[in-house]
Amino acid sequence: MKTVALFGGALGALAFAPFNYSFSIYLSLLALLFIIDGKTAKQAAGYGFLWGLGLFLAGIHWVAVSILDFGGLPTAVAILLVVLLCTYLALYPTLCAYLLNRFATSSNNLRYLIAFPALWLITDWLRGWLLTGFPWLQLGYSQMDNPLVNFAPVLGVEGITFAVALLSGSLYFGLRQRRLLITNTIIAVVIISALLLQDQQWTTAQSSKSIAIIQGNTDQNDKWLPENRKKILENYLTLSLENTDADIIIWPESAIPALEFQVKNFLNYAATKMLETDTTLITGIINFQRNEKIDTYYNAVIVLGEQSKSLEEPNSTDRYYKNKLLPIGEFVPFENILRPIAPLFNLPMSSFQRGGEQQLNLGANGINIATAICYEIAFNQTLVNTVNANTDYIMTVSNDAWFGKSIGPVQHLQIARMRAFEFQRPVIRSTNTGITAIYDQQGQEIARIEQFKQGVLRADIKPYRGLTPFNRYGNTPMLILVFGLFCVVLVRFRLAKNDTP
Repeated sequence: MKTVALFGGALGALAFAPFNYSFSIYLSLLALLFIIDGKTAKQAAGYGFLWGLGLFLAGIHWVAVSILDFGGLPTAVAILLVVLLCTYLALYPTLCAYLLNRFATSSNNLRYLIAFPALWLITDWLRGWLLTGFPWLQLGYSQMDNPLVNFAPVLGVEGITFAVALLSGSLYFGLRQRRLLITNTIIAVVIISALLLQDQQWTTAQSSKSIAIIQGNTDQNDKWLPENRKKILENYLTLSLENTDADIIIWPESAIPALEFQVKNFLNYAATKMLETDTTLITGIINFQRNEKIDTYYNAVIVLGEQSKSLEEPNSTDRYYKNKLLPIGEFVPFENILRPIAPLFNLPMSSFQRGGEQQLNLGANGINIATAICYEIAFNQTLVNTVNANTDYIMTVSNDAWFGKSIGPVQHLQIARMRAFEFQRPVIRSTNTGITAIYDQQGQEIARIEQFKQGVLRADIKPYRGLTPFNRYGNTPMLILVFGLFCVVLVRFRLAKNDTP
């Protein structure tokens, strides 16, 4: 059974990009429910742990690429660190399995139709919140090409995750109890509800704008060498000047391989060229500020051109500072202890400061753009605080060169795509080495540049304004629902315990 649990979890990874076998997540969850059925809470926790370990080892093993290539650690240590990360993440399915078999022991509809989906979403939400959160491989991301995705603008990826857990629980209940009428009814209600939402539009189209995204394809090993700076800047600027007929030109995360104050003359020159051609340039850059107490760094995005008036203001329409920082890569927890241990904990610029939780949209050629830098596109609740009724696009800039040819960048793109469904706005993704892509307000791909190719992605994109229900309320309705359902489970457990002689 231990082997079945481990491989059952690994099977679930096939539901996500780049494989996209969405049905495999149901088989994976059915395996988990079968294994823990009839077990004590402690035994269920053990099997839940092995299931989670299998899922995360298969799904996020690509983290080892950055550790090996840029962390300066031996292969054995890199493998150990990835296993430790996956071990931590596996604690959340462990908790779900334990609570399920602790408070919903009877094999009835309460266990599979209420307790299981509620506990799954509660523990999944905790995984995306505790210790800054790591909301990767949420079940909902596996369903973007079937009707369940229509729940996204109402309930977010959390609502889809709940639906997947509910369908899995009902399938297992029907098979185990041979009560397929209940199973078929639930499946029909879920799918019909999703289909009824298919053509619902909460946002309104505006006049198209021309977008040009520059994918520089700069080698990560060469990027920060001072002797390469001039060549990289000239390359980006040349490609941009060839596309000044676009309304907005976008460069990726930290496209400029220097601190902002070191390239002031270049930034001023680029801004002048944008003004002359009536276009706007948005670029990622590292901002450095010297203070009396401590020097601070920000992973930033700035606007050059028409809107550039206050480049030193921390909260303005021409500047965004990253809020959700990547552990180890951008900040080191317990750094006084960890930094001396290994080069991994002392990567270049791994001491960034956080930007504000609610920052203004970037203003570019009359367009309002909600911004997410790299990792933070996975935090949809952060975007709920940023996207407003007048936001036109969601833009995410990234540098997935850290993860090479692994499946990590493809999963990252899949996560970005979900934001288009949730907010019913185009999502523009600019990356250094790929995958650069644009999705429309219905999450359909408009164009892309594949990995490890230098190029310019051009498209005319209609902005969309308005608020989806998810944009308005975030994940609060789903959390209220699942915590309420769990309270029902606890009450039933208490009543059953009191009735026991």
